[in-house]
Amino acid sequence: MTFFNSEIVQQELQRMQDLYLEINKMGLVLSIPQKREQLDKMIELIDIQQTMYMRVTLSDDPQAEQLCAQVREAAKMVGLSPNDVNHTFYDTLRDNVRKMIDELPK
Repeated sequence: MTFFNSEIVQQELQRMQDLYLEINKMGLVLSIPQKREQLDKMIELIDIQQTMYMRVTLSDDPQAEQLCAQVREAAKMVGLSPNDVNHTFYDTLRDNVRKMIDELPK
């Protein structure tokens, strides 16, 4: 079985896509509760992305290795070093989103 044929991987990929669409559909002009909901969804998306990243780095499937290389290449496109993309990268993203939640008016 290849990496991407795994039922668990397929479910996580679908959930990532669903979350991404939900976040984008919410738009940019949001009330405080809507913004909190959007940021909560972002944390969930980051959690799934981190799990998926760990899976691809541990897999010897050529498609998983290719995805890992694509993620590192995408990092360069946004000004990051490919070496910065690791499990702690997602921790930093999550921390940044949590700070945004903490800064929302109560």
